[in-house]
Amino acid sequence: MRATALFLSMALCAVLALSPGSNAVSTSVDTGDRPALERSLEDVRLALGIPGMAAAVVQDKQLVWARGFGYADVEDKIEATPETPFGLASVTKPIAATLIMQLVEEGAIDLDALVSTYGVDVPDGAEVTVRHLLTHTSEGAPGTVHRYNGNRYGLLGGVIEGATGRTFAELLGERILVPVGMVDTALNPIDPITSGGGLALNGVAEFRSALGWGEAFEHYPDVYGRLAQPYQFGEEYDLIPGKYHLFHNPAAGLVSSVNDLARFDIALDQGRLLGEQARAEMFTPAIPTMIGRSDLAYGLGWYVQEFEGRQLLWHYGRWAPSTSALYLKVPAENLSFVVLANTDNLSVPFPDIGNGDVVGSILALTFLRHFVFPRQHGHEIPPVDWAAEQSQLVGQLAAVDDEDSRAFLERELWSFRQAFASSGQREQAAVLMSVSKEVFPDSRLQHDPSYTSTVGRFPIIPPIPSARTFILVSRVVLVWLIVVLVALMWMIVRLIRSREGTAWDWAVWLLSAVLLGPVAVLVHRMARSPTEADSPDIRRQAIPASLLTMTGYAIAWILAVALLQNLGNDPNPLATLGSILLIPLAVGLLFIRAPLLHRGGIRPFRKAVSRGVVAELITLCVGVAVLFSITLYVDNRLLSTIPTPTSPYFWAMMSFMTLMGLLALLPLNSVMYRRGFSIWPAVGTVQGAQSAVLRWPTVRDSWWMLLIALGFMIAAIGLAASAFQ
Repeated sequence: MRATALFLSMALCAVLALSPGSNAVSTSVDTGDRPALERSLEDVRLALGIPGMAAAVVQDKQLVWARGFGYADVEDKIEATPETPFGLASVTKPIAATLIMQLVEEGAIDLDALVSTYGVDVPDGAEVTVRHLLTHTSEGAPGTVHRYNGNRYGLLGGVIEGATGRTFAELLGERILVPVGMVDTALNPIDPITSGGGLALNGVAEFRSALGWGEAFEHYPDVYGRLAQPYQFGEEYDLIPGKYHLFHNPAAGLVSSVNDLARFDIALDQGRLLGEQARAEMFTPAIPTMIGRSDLAYGLGWYVQEFEGRQLLWHYGRWAPSTSALYLKVPAENLSFVVLANTDNLSVPFPDIGNGDVVGSILALTFLRHFVFPRQHGHEIPPVDWAAEQSQLVGQLAAVDDEDSRAFLERELWSFRQAFASSGQREQAAVLMSVSKEVFPDSRLQHDPSYTSTVGRFPIIPPIPSARTFILVSRVVLVWLIVVLVALMWMIVRLIRSREGTAWDWAVWLLSAVLLGPVAVLVHRMARSPTEADSPDIRRQAIPASLLTMTGYAIAWILAVALLQNLGNDPNPLATLGSILLIPLAVGLLFIRAPLLHRGGIRPFRKAVSRGVVAELITLCVGVAVLFSITLYVDNRLLSTIPTPTSPYFWAMMSFMTLMGLLALLPLNSVMYRRGFSIWPAVGTVQGAQSAVLRWPTVRDSWWMLLIALGFMIAAIGLAASAFQ
């Protein structure tokens, strides 16, 4: 056995040394009892009911150990590895803070400047500085009270953009991901500055980053393809599909592997990302996270905690129902620990972790047991099988007489109790409760709510597309758009042969298009009840907004043809394409999408226009490729008495058919809404800003719909082609 363990240890060292971008492992570094660490972490995984998990240890700026546990994909039996990407949730915050501190070092951002200086409006109008956002002290009287708020922290994305003119995604890729070599790391593909948490294609830049165009994003598709599958607990604590959220900001939204976080940690400690002064400021405590607990505080994007004479720098992540993470540093020992999982149960069972106390977490205790405690006390803590029967546990604990070890084991007992209870293993949780009363009768932890308050099963959250699915659907959509545009160009050339119409015709159409935007906003607001001001019903708002949007495109097409009528019989091809494509796109962006995306202000209006490009192009092509093609076929083959496409009345008929087609989609939308997405350009709110977004089905859930849509489009183009023969 000893020879086998030695062989495995040497093999592990070789693998880590050859890992891309990682530092070679030095055999002279004390890394503790690896088999014991691995057994402990596997026990923790089973107690928490986590399907897949990965962990890594960095010591003296070297990756010395990393391993996966369980399955990244239970159905396909794909094992979790140190290279498996998981969602990071709020562990994104320390990385974002590092980026911001780089800009502080360069003078682009002033920590004590008001965020309004950078064009960011705080909802309550308080005088909030960048430092307040970074330290979660922006609420109440800014700078006086710590209130953890991920939404407020996310506003730092606006600070970055206001200070540099570049997005958080762009700078993160260029300044951290590429230089550090984080090949397993990507941002979720959606920028939700005004998306209200929905799925959105916010402009060409975000579409490009989602597809992996550009040096900083070229590895994104590979990361999405290897992303661990999300899970959550079902009614009987069985594993069922969960969901990863698809958007990002400085507060959350990164996906990464433990190997990549180790690379980040090494680069940070080596001074390759920040200077010594900036690092020290980032790790300096601000306001205590709990009243009366001076040992618990938050710095600039990091929790800062004192525990038994050691400073702990850390952050946890939890994004229900399928994302959880822990990143823990012990500077005095030059040690760092990272653990990631594909459920949220790394964090759920330990309520005090949100108050800034990490030592209630069984993951943190496991790391401290194997790496920190032996250095502090000169001996190891005896192992305990927390899944054993009561009599065995009592015997194991009674054999420990060292007071320091007993105090540690008492914490461990209660953390394991929380873990068992959170995953439905309540009988074992009850056993540990009885053991505690017998072995530790005077325990203060028996009366500490942070240890004794167990959590029940959280409500099941309907799955939405994973980032892996989103990238596949995005590519399908991109190919689809290209096909549609090619077909559209061909139809335009065949259409413009002879024209009729007057200046009065296109003047009326232009006026209608200009008035469409205010009408859309009016109907959008009328669709909301007063009680829905902050949490609108997507279905109530999406239907009138979508009807008006498609009506606007029909009017824009009328305008385009009216202008073409004045170009002569042989118009310039560029003028033709510009009229039929750019006019509807411009109308949609300026008079429909932008008013829905933002209320008031020239600068926000410009941003709203840029973020709506892709959504407008998709909607335009849907209408043109399907409705225009079918109408041409009906006109030329079945209803010869209907005006020809060269007549303005034909386009008025097309507007009516557009509305009828959308009404026919209502039953389909109702069915698909229950499956987790909407076919409408849904409308949501975040902190008062309006947002029009598109939601897509998952390939697994709605592959049939994608096939039908593609087949329908091809058939429509074929019918249109035959109509001209």
